[in-house]
This record gives sequence, structure tokens and C-alpha cells, in this order.
Amino acid sequence: MTPPSSFDIGFVVDRLGDLPEVETVEFQHESVQLRYQNKLIRIRFVDTHRGGRWWMNGGDVDRLFVLLDDNVLEVDEATIYSYELQSVDSEEVLVERFANIFTETAERQPLSWNELADVLAASDLSVIDTPRQVAEIIAGWAVTDSSDSVLDIATGTGTVLSEAADQLNLTIDASSRCVGIDADPFACALARNRLQDIEAANLINTNFFEWNLEHDIDGEQATLTDTEGEVPTKFDAVVGAPPAVRLEHLTSEQRDQLQNWSPSDGRQIGGAYVAKAVTHLKDGGRAAFILPQYVLRDGLIDHLTQTCALHRIVALPLGAFTETRKGFEAVVVSLVKEDRSPEVRETGVAKFNGMELPDNARGLFEQPLDGILANRYNTFNAEIVKAAHNDLDGENLMRLLSSPSIYDVLTAGCFTRLGDLGSDIEVGSGVTSGNNELFYFDPEERDVSGIDDRFFRPLIENLSDDTQSITADEIDQYVLDLQPYLDELPGNATPETDREIIEHLDQNGYDNLVEYLQSAETRPNRTNRSKSSFTLQRRGKFQNPDLVLPEFFDEPQCYTVEVDDAMFESTVIGIRTATQELKVSLQRLLNTPLYSEFLSTFGSPVDVNWYRINLRELRDVPVIEEALTAEVAEKLDAFLPPSDNNDVIGANQVLIEACPTDEAEQAFQQYMASRDDYAWSWFLTLSEIERFQELVDKDRKKAQEFIIERFDRELLDKARQTFNQLEFFEHRRDLLNDLLMEFESNHYRSFLAGITLQFEGILTDLVLKSGGDIVNQNGETKFKLPGENRSQQKNLNNLISTFFDGIFSTFMHENIRQRRNAIAHGDVIEDDQDLAVHFFIAFYALCYASLAEYTRQTTTDRMT
Repeated sequence: MTPPSSFDIGFVVDRLGDLPEVETVEFQHESVQLRYQNKLIRIRFVDTHRGGRWWMNGGDVDRLFVLLDDNVLEVDEATIYSYELQSVDSEEVLVERFANIFTETAERQPLSWNELADVLAASDLSVIDTPRQVAEIIAGWAVTDSSDSVLDIATGTGTVLSEAADQLNLTIDASSRCVGIDADPFACALARNRLQDIEAANLINTNFFEWNLEHDIDGEQATLTDTEGEVPTKFDAVVGAPPAVRLEHLTSEQRDQLQNWSPSDGRQIGGAYVAKAVTHLKDGGRAAFILPQYVLRDGLIDHLTQTCALHRIVALPLGAFTETRKGFEAVVVSLVKEDRSPEVRETGVAKFNGMELPDNARGLFEQPLDGILANRYNTFNAEIVKAAHNDLDGENLMRLLSSPSIYDVLTAGCFTRLGDLGSDIEVGSGVTSGNNELFYFDPEERDVSGIDDRFFRPLIENLSDDTQSITADEIDQYVLDLQPYLDELPGNATPETDREIIEHLDQNGYDNLVEYLQSAETRPNRTNRSKSSFTLQRRGKFQNPDLVLPEFFDEPQCYTVEVDDAMFESTVIGIRTATQELKVSLQRLLNTPLYSEFLSTFGSPVDVNWYRINLRELRDVPVIEEALTAEVAEKLDAFLPPSDNNDVIGANQVLIEACPTDEAEQAFQQYMASRDDYAWSWFLTLSEIERFQELVDKDRKKAQEFIIERFDRELLDKARQTFNQLEFFEHRRDLLNDLLMEFESNHYRSFLAGITLQFEGILTDLVLKSGGDIVNQNGETKFKLPGENRSQQKNLNNLISTFFDGIFSTFMHENIRQRRNAIAHGDVIEDDQDLAVHFFIAFYALCYASLAEYTRQTTTDRMT
């Protein structure tokens, strides 16, 4: 049955106005205010099925009601009563029930907080409530002492203030003050109901921008006044989750108040709340706020850093909030009221990697930042970097919240932006028709139209995932484009109006085109009304692009264009390059896994899986200019498109080796070191790993057979490409290629005799390239990786333990180390082919583990 809150509100309001003794009725947005028996009554309609907005202006009324699905709730100070409406099945019955409520003849029941919480949750209105774990994070960090005073700037149902009271342990120190402000009388009543047992809690139903403050016209200077009696004007801790309210739902007076406080142009309500909130913070006091991410775009961070030191800016996972707020991109901003140099890197910018908050999420805010960064595999499942205030402008911060590890790349200062490569590479938008169907033809329509081919141009519109090149086979749409024809005419003879174009085409014998234009329904050119409706509204910055990529994507991909004289749709971004070499190399660069992440990071999320990148964002993408060569493109070809994480590591290594400076190389290494690679994905799927684990536990021989069955000789070609393309292997490239030839020639014993020595050889290369050393002590060879106390005996047992954990460590100990020793001692090899497969797989995995470790080592050394 349709709940009463989904009824026709306008009809209900009209009938309420017809009730006896109702003097006046005023219908406001989703609420009605009426005077009944000289009492002012307000009814708020909340339809959760229509997505009711959680906001109610303040103002004194005698009785306040909220219609919520099957309930009417009445607010009376800290008590909330419920009138059930389950039997109400029409607007007329609802009006009758309200008449009984007004005359106080209807039954009502007081609700406890637990009962209220159930009502709100059943109505999907937990949207108004801050999740308990999020409240614990902000209150737990902001409140540091049992004597702290606390201000909640937008109390809502009181979750954060309740958590703050728990932190204060008010039973020990009752002198603490908890002040909550909310303009919504119903929300304030909910909070009073929830906190009624806490004597020190003071809930004030007022507009936060009018409370306890006199400010000048620009909001930069504030004089605090004690308008609430004993309520303090400055607080040790300020917390809150400002309402996400649309500007159109505010009065002009409220918008003016926001303008006074907003650090940008008055559009962001959350920013205005926070800007005023920090004026209520004592020197040295702490504050923490929950905000939509978009609030940080427009000047708020710059405003805060003038008087505060930012402690953490952390993107919360989407699963931190209820289904009602699914997709809500929230961020927690914590800060201290103290000065900090804008160049000092002390702000932790982070994002949680999972869909849910981990149980220990609070520790990401409370543990020392250096301690968290020292452990690459932190226990919070979060990416985090240390940033300076100077580097947290709006766009940079949005990118950091999407991918914190990109910080060094953004701030290195040694990369050229794609948009700054001059005339060699040009980025542009596509054609806009003004939604006129007359311009579009599919191949069959074009063929039967009889219109001369000179007027048609291929249109790049739908980009398929199955190709990386746009050829004539991918063109399924053509554009009728008269402009090239018109441009060829002498300047004084160029027709401009529809009539002039028709006459000119008719005189030159284009009868079919004239007939088509005369019969077509056209729309005026909105951008230039003096132009003909037969010409495209906007043809784009250029046509005939060399490369294209989609504006909207889940996985970005750059395509070469191999069709002549093409145009591209407005949802496609075109790139024009000065040379064929630039065309090929830029496509390879943008299609690397690294740049796929960059495009997502620099774009804007549309939903959980989709992104949008506009021209400005694409132009901001940093480019390794030295990678735009035929040589680097050829190296990348060996790893693109990546089929496994080994290919990803290989492509990343090519880019690192292309970096022109140590600073650039280190910035990319820092970014890549943050990515955990599933080292065996090139060989086994996750489900196969699980099966392999079972076999190792039960039957080692079957486990060995399992590996043999999944070996493919194409892996030998992949290994050869890896050794040939990456400089890391340059020292022993020829030797490794010779060993691969022995394997391919079925000389398995020769392969085994040589490959056994290369395990430790690769480790030696890693140690030396990382800045470590190989030393001889007391007749033992030891490898010493950079850093203190990192010396280990140079043997295969330690080597395996260094790089492999769990089941593969066990397997390799038994199948590689033990058999290697037997080979070294001259034992006759019976199962040479199977053993060669095991040794090859283990060695190839070790090579990529060494590349990943090399990246981590260089990053760790810089941090140390």
C-alpha cells in the first residue's frame, strides 16, 4: 500500500485549509504551516520514496509534526510522540486523521531513542544520521581531555555529540560542556531525546550562522558574543557534519549569510559551515568535519590554512554510509588551530582502499603520520602521503584523494603537462550539431540518399573495446558537413543564410542535396543565430584527428585514427600530433597501465566504476617527454596490452628508465611502489592459487603436475621480450637469452645447469642497482640491501624467504632449492623437462619480484 507520505500533498493541504477553525494555510517546500485555534502548526512531509530532503527552516511554532511514511511524529521538546497511520489509505482519511490529531483526540505514544532509531531506519532516513564508526573517528580525534568543551555545528540526530560525550566521560568531569547547534527543529528534538540523560549537553535550535556571532560584511573578522548565557564562545573541540542542502532550498537571507562566510563564491554550504566553525576554536584546539569531497574544490583548504594546521584529509569508502547515501563521496578533514609553514609536509592525505571502513580506521587519524608511513603495508588498508599546505589546491587535492601516491608526480615540477607541449600535440573537442538529426546518416542512408560523397565525412562516435585503431570498418555514422564546400567559394560569393545556400546548391546541380535540405526539419543555430541551420553548430577545434579517446570511460583507452577526413563526436576527445612518431608513441604512453590510472585520477568520477575527463583535465596530465620516441614505443609494445601483472611491472619499468632526471624517476618509483602486484597472476588465477594450495597440502606430486599442466611455451617469448626491453637485465641479457634457446631446443639439462646460478645472479644485480653491496665475511658471501641491519647470507634459502611468502615459499624450497643443490653436486637428472619448467617459472617470477623490490628499495631509501 502506498504510504501516506507519498500522497498528493497539494490535495492534502487544500483539504486541511477547509477544516473548521483553520484560519490560514501557507504551503512551503515539502511542508505546510497553518493557524488552528490560534495556534501555529507546521507539518513536514518526508517522502523517502521520492527522496525527501532533510532540511527544515527554524522558527517558533506551537506544534510541529513530521509525516514520515506510516507515522506522524510530533515534537515536544525532548519528547517525540508517534501517531500510527497504517490504516490510512487515501488523502481524505489522512486529512481526517490530522483533524483528530489537532483536537488531541487521536492516540499517541512517546518514543524512546531506540524506538525512534528503528522508525528512522525503517524509513531509510538513516541518511540524516552520521554512522557510529565515522562519529567515533572525528570525536575520538578532536576530544583529547575529559575537561574539553565541545561544539557540534550541525548536530543532526546527535550521533557525533553523543560520541563526544562518551569520550569526555562526563560522569568523571561534569564541568565539560557539549553544545549542539541545528537549524532543523525535528533534528534538534531527536538529539535532545538521544542526549537527555547527559546534563552537560546543551542543544540549541537555531541557525548556526546567526548563533553567538557578530561579523563584518566579508566574514573575515569575527567578534564572538555570549548570546546563550553560559555557553562558551570558544571551544577545545569543534566537530560536525554540515547538511548537504541545495542552494535553491534556501531563502535569499540564508544565501546572503552563506555568502558572508563562504571561502569561495557562496555555492558550497559545507565550506561556509566549516569557515565559521574554526572561528569558535581555541588556539591549539582540534576540529574534525565530515564533508562531501566537492566542497574542497573551491577555496576552503586555502582559507583554513591561513589560521589552522591541517592534520588529515581522508576520503572515506562508499560503504561507510547507508544504502540511502550510496555513492556519497565523503571526506573527513581534521585540523588544529595553530600556525604552520605552507612548505612543511605534515598533512596526511589518504584514502581507504576497501569498500568498508576497517575496524581500526580511527588509528589512521590518531597514530603519528611518520609511523604509519614507515610501514608500507599499513594495517588500515589505506594509501597515505605526507603533503604540504602549498600543494593542496582544489584540483590537486581532488587528485590526491583519488590516488594519494600521485603526490610526488604532481609536485615534482619536472614533468611537462600534455597541454604544454605546444603545437606538436594539440587536444580538442568534437563536433556539436545542436541536436539536429538532419546531419547524421548511417552507411545505408548515405548510399541511398543520392547526395554527393563530397558532403559526407566519417564520424568517430562509438569507440569499441575490441580495437585500438579506428579504421573504415569502425565507422557506422557519417556527418553532412557543408562547410568545406562553402569555404572553397570566393569570399564575396559565400552564401550565409538557408535560402542563399539552397539557391547556390541548386544552381550547381546538387539536386538531391537541395531536396533533402528543403524537406528536413531544422533547429536554429543556438550559438550563432545569424548562421545557417544547415551548418553544424560547432565543428570542434580541429577535424581529422590522429588519436581519440572517450570522454566517459570505465577503462580509458587511446585509439589511433586510420581513416581520412574524419570528424569526432562531442563525447570523444581528439588529439592531433605533428609527426607519425609522436602519434604512435603518445598512444602507447596513454595506454600503459600507469597512464590509465592517471587518466582516471585526473578525471572526475561519475559513479563507482565510470569516470569523465574533460579537455582541461586531460591537458593537466603530466607527460614523460622522453617517452615520446619510437624506441620507447617499441619497448612498450612488448608489454601492451598487459595480460598480467608482470606486463604491468615491465611497462612501468620502461617508463622509469625513460625518465630524464633522478627527480622524475623517483616520483614515478614512489607512485609505483604503492601498488601491490599479485606476482603470480601471469601464471595462475586466484581460483587456481586456491586449488594449488589444496594440492600442496594433500599431494605434493599432484601439485607439481598442476604447475606443469599450466605451462605454455609462449611464456619463453614473453621472458625474452622482458630481458631484451628492460635495462635492468642488460648486464646478463645475452646469457639469459642463450639459456632460453637451450630450453626451446629441448636441451633441458643444459638449461638447468645454467639457470641454477642465475637466481643468485639476479639477486646480486638487485642489491648493486639498489645501492647495496656484496661482502665477504669469514668465508661467507652476504648481500647487504640499503638501510640498517639489512644484511643476509647470500644463499638461495634466504633469497626465497626474501621474495616469496606462504605456499610458494614452501613449494620453491622443496622444488627449487633442494633440486638445485642436487644438480650442483652432479646428480643425474631424470625428470629434466618437468624440472626445467619448474625452474623457469620460479626464475621468471623472481625476475619480476626483483623489479618490484627495486622500485620499493629506491623509494624506501628516499623516505629514510
